[in-house]
Amino acid sequence: MTTRICYSIAFLTGIGLLFIGLRFLISPVKAEFDYGIFTNTNQDYSFHYIKGIRDLFSGILLLFLVWTRERRALGIVLLSATVVPLGDFMIVMGKNGSDWQHAIAHLIAIAICVITGPVLLLQKTKKSSSDKQISFNLIRSAADGGPTIAECDLLPGAKTPWHYHTLFSEKFEVLEGELEVGKAGKRYQLKSGDEIVILANETHLFYNRSESMCRIRTTIEPGNIPFEQASLILLGLAKDGFTNRNGIPKKLSDLALFIYLNNSKMTGAMKIAELFLSFVAKIAINMGRLKVLEDTYCKPARRIIS
Repeated sequence: MTTRICYSIAFLTGIGLLFIGLRFLISPVKAEFDYGIFTNTNQDYSFHYIKGIRDLFSGILLLFLVWTRERRALGIVLLSATVVPLGDFMIVMGKNGSDWQHAIAHLIAIAICVITGPVLLLQKTKKSSSDKQISFNLIRSAADGGPTIAECDLLPGAKTPWHYHTLFSEKFEVLEGELEVGKAGKRYQLKSGDEIVILANETHLFYNRSESMCRIRTTIEPGNIPFEQASLILLGLAKDGFTNRNGIPKKLSDLALFIYLNNSKMTGAMKIAELFLSFVAKIAINMGRLKVLEDTYCKPARRIIS
């Protein structure tokens, strides 16, 4: 529960930084006033724009770490970032004396960093997903003609952000357990025997909220070989201990390649992260990381991981 609260605070902080960054880009004078200082720039707002871009980056970084549930990395970033609001506070107070009206926001930011950072770092690591038995069975490949059909296990806590695919539709059939599926803004609670169809370009997510494994059959139409590769790679990484407890690859390059291969398109603020991950994926491909993953996890002999 404590970790979840810290994630929520970090998420809201990331959203706040995005807002501040955009404000310095769109309305630099008002943003500067709310920051607590005023300088005569003769209508030259270059430094305001520079600050805005840096705040946008900081917000995206926090949101990305929250999304990937990188608890330790998020804790380190928040704790080390204490120097930023501390410096801001000293600048505002040094320039305006007792201007507590504007300084209070910087004090709140300091408190967020010095409290949530250590709390995240001191939380005990829970049992890794890779310690649990998982399986993936590619029943029918697009290489054989027709749709891609696969059965896989979703670990407790496994989930995705809102996203969509442009190249294919998906049908989820719950074989065992329970699964929450979001579709076009609505959420559905599926149990064994239930199924749902997600059309191409339709935003969706899934989340195994239960404490038990959920087994599903996924049908991809038209069949998609890169999607099959992404699934085999992800399950192989999980089996070998290279994912976190929510089944997300620990290496940024592996995460980027997974998203690239399975044609996942993000929504909202995560669209910016998608552009960054697409860039990382291209670098990983050029450096041969994709070939290594394919050779390790996508051979026919390893289509069934159990």
